[in-house]
Amino acid sequence: MNKVLIGIPTFFGNNLAVNCVASILQNVPDADIRVLKNDMGWLKACNKIMVEAPPDSDVLLMNDDTFVLCNIVKELQDVAYSDEKIGIVGGKALGPDRDIVINYGIYIATDGNTAHKYFGKHKNEITKIEKQKAVEGSAWYIKRDVIDKIGLMEEKYGMGYRAEVAYCFKAREAGYDIMSSPTAEYVHFTSQTMGKLGITNDTHEIFMEDWGSKLRLGEI
Repeated sequence: MNKVLIGIPTFFGNNLAVNCVASILQNVPDADIRVLKNDMGWLKACNKIMVEAPPDSDVLLMNDDTFVLCNIVKELQDVAYSDEKIGIVGGKALGPDRDIVINYGIYIATDGNTAHKYFGKHKNEITKIEKQKAVEGSAWYIKRDVIDKIGLMEEKYGMGYRAEVAYCFKAREAGYDIMSSPTAEYVHFTSQTMGKLGITNDTHEIFMEDWGSKLRLGEI
């Protein structure tokens, strides 16, 4: 298995980011963490982290409004290396009550609209590793092979909305599987940066230009 760099873009650098890092240090032995001041937008910050990660490291990208409840590196990495075809692994995002699932993979309709899978389910109902079309970008593990083969996220997606979905699609076209780990549990407080800044980022048209025809034909 490769080493793992945990990359955390943060705009405000407030208590949420401090608590995120503290939760990782509490649960992940010998964690290699890079916190990057996110003046450039989430997407560009994530790309910068991937570019500057050591060449022998996989990358776990986490939002600063997350709080780890387990050794998330181990839980994601165990799934990632259970099969050489697996390239990206997402976790199980819970709400602040730590019981209710807010995301475990992403639905993508043929019209390009997305929805979080299993939203509102109790965490104990989601117990199986699951193959996905895409995973959400608040905590996702990307193997070095994927980065070396397909590169970075496309920065035409602006502040980042749908960028992780497009990246997962690109990885799948390159032959990788996208999975979710039910034991990689973390809290995601959601919309703590773009929501507070009043930033909207409608990338539906861009996404459909790239993937619309393949979605409609069932080719992706």
